[in-house]
Amino acid sequence: MEIRKASVQGFCFGVAITVKKAEEAIASRNQVTTLGHVVHNPQMVESLSSRGLQNAQSVDDVDAGALFVRAHGLPVEVFDKAKNKGLEIIDATCPMVTKIHVQAEKLKADGYKILVIGDPAHPEVKGTLSHVPGAWCIQSVDDVAKLPRSSKVGVVVQSTWSGQGFTQIVQALAAKYYEVRAVNTICTDTHNRQDEALRLAHDVEVMVVVGGKTSANTKHLAELSESHGARSYHIENASELQSQWFEGVKVAGLMSGASTPGWLVDEVEARMEELSRQPA
Repeated sequence: MEIRKASVQGFCFGVAITVKKAEEAIASRNQVTTLGHVVHNPQMVESLSSRGLQNAQSVDDVDAGALFVRAHGLPVEVFDKAKNKGLEIIDATCPMVTKIHVQAEKLKADGYKILVIGDPAHPEVKGTLSHVPGAWCIQSVDDVAKLPRSSKVGVVVQSTWSGQGFTQIVQALAAKYYEVRAVNTICTDTHNRQDEALRLAHDVEVMVVVGGKTSANTKHLAELSESHGARSYHIENASELQSQWFEGVKVAGLMSGASTPGWLVDEVEARMEELSRQPA
């Protein structure tokens, strides 16, 4: 069986920066706490936890040491509360996420009503909305009809957006409002991985997508592959692979989500090769 790997593998640069900063923080400080897991990958979370990284649900539960801000960022009010508590803040917010905050604030300063395309329950979107109080948040073209009137609307989008097309939503907004200014803030890495999923899906019979089950971008890669012709499996590690998935398969694809370490992809590839050599 031939295995075709996506050209984009392993951590995206934002996650790589975050993990490096987390490793440096726990190596040099007695107490480091993050709100929510640093990455959507159980192996990496376990590794950091075993070396001392603590996890809390709220800044109210952190009374000492350093507060580590993961790639998704945090709402402004959480930063303020941490500062008021005297906590050291280690900010590892992804530069692409910070870019969204900056763009949204610029649009607001220019008099635009801010609209964020994204999942309002996602921590990144919560952080963005906190930078532009009063902003709207929608997820689909259908949501556009429900929005109030406004003379001019400024649009940004969740960096890992994988929902209904950004372009289609902006077109619907342009049909409703007199002036719409949209900034496509979807991360380049997210865009590239989705393009790879579409490209590979046409060339392979089976697609294996490696990443945490809670990773939205990994889940979407599997969905894209499935919808474009490749039978797809979303797994977290090599032990989940099953030999029957590859029976009679001549070409299989392999790709990973943005928070999946490269060594994990290598393990999956090695196991796929082993299974392909086993007699039917």
